[in-house]
Amino acid sequence: MLREFLISLRTRCAPAFVRLGYRYAAVACVGRAARCAAAWAPHQESSRRRILTAMAEAPADRDTAVILGAGPCLDLPMAELLSRFRRVLLVDIAHPPAARQLARRHAAIELLDYDLTGVAIALANDGTLAPPTPSCTVCQDDGDVGLVISANLISQLPLVPLRQVDKRWPNTDLPAYARAIIRAHIDHLRGFDCPTLLIGDVQRRVIDPDGRVTEMEDPLFGADLPVGEMEWDWTVAPVGELSNGWSIINRVRAVRIDRAYCVAS
Repeated sequence: MLREFLISLRTRCAPAFVRLGYRYAAVACVGRAARCAAAWAPHQESSRRRILTAMAEAPADRDTAVILGAGPCLDLPMAELLSRFRRVLLVDIAHPPAARQLARRHAAIELLDYDLTGVAIALANDGTLAPPTPSCTVCQDDGDVGLVISANLISQLPLVPLRQVDKRWPNTDLPAYARAIIRAHIDHLRGFDCPTLLIGDVQRRVIDPDGRVTEMEDPLFGADLPVGEMEWDWTVAPVGELSNGWSIINRVRAVRIDRAYCVAS
């Protein structure tokens, strides 16, 4: 608890977004990543390999990489990104200490504080009368962008907004609202004219102490991603992380959105 409290103090997040719960969510993710480092390592390595493959196709005359949902950067091949791009933009609503330290050490790294759903500012405003419409276009007008990565982000985007919407507008169709946020993110990615890679969860399995799958959850609330070029399992919560010997394994998909033509409704 003390470690996470100190991380929270050093996590950059606008006060309005702290009140919504974004800093808490970021710090909780950093804490679990530390506790589950061995279990998360294969997933992080798979993410880095897929990013390197997409990076190899970045146009030679583009010198900027955009990482959406950078977090603590554990799943990013930072050395290779820095050697290839003059600018690496880490875009997130909360920047934990690891990202801030990287930015201090490398002049090429810029931290962009940005809500990638487009709804957080409205949700922070008590005068908002209805659930805001998701939308985001950050970095789309930058002609130097040669690579865009959505890094293990898409299933996380709806979570804080759903809690706020449920409290303020309890009659809202929450799964439909979550799908709107997810589809807005995919539309955002489609707005770039360069290699654009999405890495995200497509299934969550809850496993009991006897190794039986007791629940199969859809982290995308019914929204489908295009068929990916690579999939793997991510042990998000290994035995010992949860109570009573339970565990959680996510199925992760990597898909080049710039090559995908449709997303199912």
